[in-house]
Amino acid sequence: MRSGPFALLVLAWFLALLGLRWAADPLAAGLAHLATRVEDTSANERAIALPPKPEGLVPPSPTGPGSEGGSGAATLLTREACMARPQSLHDVCLQALARQGGAADPAGSAARCAEVRDPELREECLADVAEAAAPNDRATSERICAGVTARKWRGQCQFGIGLALAETDPTYALGRCEHAEAFRDFCRHDVVGEVALADLAPAVAFCAQEEGDALTRKTCWHGIGKYLARRDAREAAAACGKATEAWRGNCFPGVGWGAAERDPDAALAACASFVPHAENCRQGVAHQLKRFDAPRALALCESLTDTRLRARCLAFVKR
Repeated sequence: MRSGPFALLVLAWFLALLGLRWAADPLAAGLAHLATRVEDTSANERAIALPPKPEGLVPPSPTGPGSEGGSGAATLLTREACMARPQSLHDVCLQALARQGGAADPAGSAARCAEVRDPELREECLADVAEAAAPNDRATSERICAGVTARKWRGQCQFGIGLALAETDPTYALGRCEHAEAFRDFCRHDVVGEVALADLAPAVAFCAQEEGDALTRKTCWHGIGKYLARRDAREAAAACGKATEAWRGNCFPGVGWGAAERDPDAALAACASFVPHAENCRQGVAHQLKRFDAPRALALCESLTDTRLRARCLAFVKR
């Protein structure tokens, strides 16, 4: 997965709130690392690079992990602490501070974002606050998103709201994807996957509506397969069986991909039992392996007997 500002924020959040100790002063070390920016390329490439929604991202509390009364080493940020850091770290620290308070005080957190000097980080910060606030105040989150000026971050903002509400209100969450602009198909992919993890029925019903073009419909079923396979490949394969035959082959690459994130060898063993879609599943494993073991991914693509699948697999792995 390619690093980008959004992926860096996830890291900042973990550093600030889960207290990873990289040096004698963990926050300073973490923020210094995050201050090295990676430039974005294209909307589609960036959307593909988005990480899955992190688990357990909750602000620390006086009695929770990292507090004096709890366990761990979480760090509660303050504006004063951010301003005491070197100037080069002010923006990323304020961004993490805004995310930290987004659920409880979205207005105050948006004000922290306004202090961020870098225009792109400022817009990203607002998108993060909207996502954090959405479970408690979706109307405020929508207003925050409406105030984001950059198309990229405005779409990402709606995407984040969808992820935040996927478990509790799937209809609303999936509806946010229609406002995600350049990220629409990727939003549908990830949000429907999150919905499937909580309740398969609304996810299947959504994909079965057969809305949009071929890419839109492919990514919908792929999302169900991928997210469920992160938990259990056979559960994911059973869910793919609920797709129409025309789209079932697009669900199984998701199964291979998601299962390979946990264990590529186990994923390939599971794929072998998913006849007649075993090769679709193996294609998904190759796609995931591209990130970490390109030679093995290439060999796996070459082993596919279906010429169409092999050509698609090789094109993806070689690009």
